[in-house]
Amino acid sequence: MLGSRLEGGGARLAVVNLNLKMEISMNRKLFGLFTVLFLLSAGLYAQSDDDLFSGSDEDFFASIDDSVFAENDDDLFGGSEDDLFDSNGIEVVEEVKAKTDLSKGVLFENGSIKIGGNLSTSLSTMTTLYSEDEENFGENLKNTKITPTLSSFLTVDARPTQYLRMYTKFGISYPTSSSVAGFNSGNSWFKLKELFTDFSIADTAFFRFGIHTVSWGTGYFFSPVSDLINTSSINPEDATAQVDGSLNLRTQITFPNTQNCLWFYVIPSTDFTNSTTAESYIRDTALAGKFDLVLGGWEFGLGGFWKYENAPKGMITFTGSLKKLSVYGEFVYSYGAKSEWAESKDWANKTNIFQFSVGVSRMWKNPSVVLAAQYYFDGNGIDKLLDQSYTVGDRTVEFVVPSLTKGHNIALMANFDGILSSKDLSATFFAMANFGKDKMSDESKENFEALGQPVSDVTMILSAMLNYTPFSVFSVGLGPYLTWETYDNKPTVSLKISAKLGGGKF
Repeated sequence: MLGSRLEGGGARLAVVNLNLKMEISMNRKLFGLFTVLFLLSAGLYAQSDDDLFSGSDEDFFASIDDSVFAENDDDLFGGSEDDLFDSNGIEVVEEVKAKTDLSKGVLFENGSIKIGGNLSTSLSTMTTLYSEDEENFGENLKNTKITPTLSSFLTVDARPTQYLRMYTKFGISYPTSSSVAGFNSGNSWFKLKELFTDFSIADTAFFRFGIHTVSWGTGYFFSPVSDLINTSSINPEDATAQVDGSLNLRTQITFPNTQNCLWFYVIPSTDFTNSTTAESYIRDTALAGKFDLVLGGWEFGLGGFWKYENAPKGMITFTGSLKKLSVYGEFVYSYGAKSEWAESKDWANKTNIFQFSVGVSRMWKNPSVVLAAQYYFDGNGIDKLLDQSYTVGDRTVEFVVPSLTKGHNIALMANFDGILSSKDLSATFFAMANFGKDKMSDESKENFEALGQPVSDVTMILSAMLNYTPFSVFSVGLGPYLTWETYDNKPTVSLKISAKLGGGKF
């Protein structure tokens, strides 16, 4: 467990054995072209932060058993979690002679380039069996919608030398989607997920520049620490999905013969509309830092986040184990809310805001069971998730959405493999409850529906899925899905059915 959430500290870079492998000698003549394309693409990132793809580079249970989470689209080549420069773990790829003459069409003489990806399709539906508002099952069945999806991502990992790496991950999706703020936005079928380069100086300072997901936090369902830098938050119902990272320059300084290290981040502004001058651009650049310390099998982190005329934040993380139980936690302190600093830049009269989370996980091998549970207190009930106006057709609508995690939150997941002694049968149970958040107004719900993006304002979710996987690339699942808008009301009971084809990596 130790190090599974440590971003780079003690990580080992291994060359992945792939079904389809490309290891070719590369020509230096195209290196400059690759670099130019890389920098140009980085500038395009500011246009969209939407997450169309779910692949994760930071599976919380990676150190336990990656096979438990069959739906995880882990970065084929290590993604943002690999530390390229851990010299003890680098496997040098020898120059491979191509069977055909590729001398004119490769990138480097000494190194390799690997290409991989994923293609998957799915059909899903949710039929309401019972609700307090409508008890006509026949009508509900008639109005049931089937949602097809087709998605793919491609990864390119170029390693010209032992100490230089260039990496990109991008994908496409059908149908295209549109969203507002964190809810799917923009009419886009293309998503640049990651684009960065790794390099080092004197085997002491290690750098990563570009777009990549930052895994500062230790939480599985909730991570207020990682939210300090990333541009999207974990979806508790799809916790292994990769969140959107930011454009930043990361510096890692390691202490010799230890796993202790310092992390520094420079996060430039991507708001080129308001940051029009050099002064404003520097002013809107954020800084962050973190110190990781390993003591007696436990890992502790202490850090902070600062941006001009914004709420300063401090953070603490920890992870370790108590016998066979993995334990992790996060704490974030903010002096003032974002909305308070927007109204007044005065340091006086700001609210002290606390966010705290603690979780546990455990795995049993026989029978194969994985259990994870997490508690999260979100004291930021001041800021709104979204408070803007949008044009829908010929009218302007206002969106005011309260924080969806205000107050106390609990999430639980249990995964069972080998149901009825069959390797093809598995089951997953999920539960999530909130105590304390404000209810969304009916007007806001109607406005989201007008955009084709209905928002579920629920206080508790219970679901159970039985999955059958006769082949590695095909699975079907079904199970009940219960939601409560308030604890005073009876639940809405639905039947969820899904079928997936693909998902294999090459």
